[in-house]
Amino acid sequence: MIYIKPWFYDSFKCISSKCTDNCCIGWEIDVDDETLSKYNQVKGDFGNRIAENLIESDDGSTCFRLCENERCAFLNKDNLCDIIINCGKNYLCDICREHPRFYEWFPGVTECGLGLCCEEVCRILLESEEDFSLVEYNDGEEITLQEKDEIAESDTYIFISAFRESLFDILFNKTLTFEEKLVKILSKTESFTGEKIKLRNDKNLLSLYMKTEPIDENWKEFISDLNSTEIGDTSILWEQNNETYSKLLSYILYRHLIKSVFDGCVAQRVCFAVESLRFITMCDMKNYNEKGSVNLTDRIDNIKRWSKQVEYSEENTEILIFGEGING
Repeated sequence: MIYIKPWFYDSFKCISSKCTDNCCIGWEIDVDDETLSKYNQVKGDFGNRIAENLIESDDGSTCFRLCENERCAFLNKDNLCDIIINCGKNYLCDICREHPRFYEWFPGVTECGLGLCCEEVCRILLESEEDFSLVEYNDGEEITLQEKDEIAESDTYIFISAFRESLFDILFNKTLTFEEKLVKILSKTESFTGEKIKLRNDKNLLSLYMKTEPIDENWKEFISDLNSTEIGDTSILWEQNNETYSKLLSYILYRHLIKSVFDGCVAQRVCFAVESLRFITMCDMKNYNEKGSVNLTDRIDNIKRWSKQVEYSEENTEILIFGEGING
């Protein structure tokens, strides 16, 4: 089995209570069956506390109860996990143990990544002096493709991942401005797919974001405020932060373009990545217009907000990819 991951994947560590955000607040966390079985065997007062704070979600799965300010019932006043403190890390459910990691599985290949909803992931990505790159290793497991569907999917993966690499090459061509990179990416996608591409304008793009299911009560107000603001020329920031936006777009392409192995929607997913980058830039421009600059904290907050709202809701992602078509 081959594993592919960003260059900093293995060095990532959760910064726990040092984080200004918290992934144990505001998220409904499903508990997998294996971990649930472990929880049912915990005795004493803490076992009773676990039982009292496991509830059934709307879809029938078991999840942790959210308490005041949507805090997980096991998040203590020091923003540390009482399950780890009382039972150890082996008692974390799959989601809590893996977050913010994500995986995509293909015949013979597993792609791994770290979600941009995490401020430490954003910080590492933005502060690194390295270009975006992928590393791979083989665990020695021999993979034999048995079915025609498996062979077809494997061939499609090779085809699309090679195309994705060609887009990375464009993004890290030091002779190009960021606008020139976007033009070349869209042109190459048109040649690759045979589809004519037209990106949404800012008004239509924000209208589509307004249709997504809000991650919090401030989302629609945030979009309305952004829509009523004179954003100005985003190329100002693209020119000043060519490498930063190149890394960010590379990471969005890495996570989302490869899903076209399953649905064939290469052009739509490239458009989604470019429009996502534009949306984040619009948020940056709002900071720039208000302060005259965009600091690292501002940029991380904007990326996190986008990621939480979009990448962690399949419905919201699909609205932004397919809602009005690529020519909407």
